[in-house]
Amino acid sequence: MPAPDFRIHDNQLARTDTLDGVSIRSDVLYTNDKGEQKESAQKRTGKILQKLCPVLQRILLPGESILYAMPARSPLSVVEQLTAAWWTALLAACVIIVTNKRILFLPVKRDGNWRESVRAVQWGDLEEVKARGLLVRNVTFKFKNGAKSTYTNFRRADAKKLTAIASALIPAASGEQTSAHGPVQLCPDCCGVLTERQYSCAGCGLSFKNEKTMVLRSIFLPGGGYFYTGHPLIAILPALVETIFIVEILLILFAGLASPKAVPNLFAGLLGLGIFWALETAITILHCRRYVREYIPEKRDPTRSPQSAIAKISA
Repeated sequence: MPAPDFRIHDNQLARTDTLDGVSIRSDVLYTNDKGEQKESAQKRTGKILQKLCPVLQRILLPGESILYAMPARSPLSVVEQLTAAWWTALLAACVIIVTNKRILFLPVKRDGNWRESVRAVQWGDLEEVKARGLLVRNVTFKFKNGAKSTYTNFRRADAKKLTAIASALIPAASGEQTSAHGPVQLCPDCCGVLTERQYSCAGCGLSFKNEKTMVLRSIFLPGGGYFYTGHPLIAILPALVETIFIVEILLILFAGLASPKAVPNLFAGLLGLGIFWALETAITILHCRRYVREYIPEKRDPTRSPQSAIAKISA
């Protein structure tokens, strides 16, 4: 595993400093892809880390130093992009933290605060990091297990910086693969690896929001899926649309009961509204499923340390 003082740029000596209790490499964090000192890079990364330092104090490993931090958007399917419209930025906003040991993917809220979800990949499990695009770049991460993930909406400077760091660290960590050979989801309390589609942590017992409850709320409550996954702003429009559908269905039923002549049109009207409602609900479930699969805790104490979380289970 690359040491905290592993040299990234030939024109910069390794400088390890501390920022709000977190170890950083200022020779990398505050420079561009060529290792040239940039005040703009210091301001951008400093603003990001100001929001996330309390989180990073919890999840960084011993001997782990932050090399860079940048905003991006998590991978979205074509269907998700077409149906998310203006709230795509809210749907997939994340911050990527690059360290000497791994890359951390942290979903964030609109204000840049953490969504209590952690995805990580060790440098030894990465095969390639490749950037594409002109003004705004996409970055594809290719893993040793053959899978790929493309994160989007990078600033050009950030994408170039990330690929420069990767070109130095991937060869250095090539012989240090984990059993996953790719990214893993981590518990935000004990930092243990979570099992896919199992919505509780085997290490500390933390419970996460699950797909079954999300689907039921999406079907039976207007905007229920979005409210359940903690996105009330996004939930407003679907909730209004679904409420209108329910009112329209009730009006059609009452009209059919009040006038027997309206019965022939009753089933056609109900069928049309039912199809629209089913499509809208399916879109809600599609979007909320990606939130749930990011492992959103049901309830957790943000002040509980990883050590105390593990001690709770061991007792």
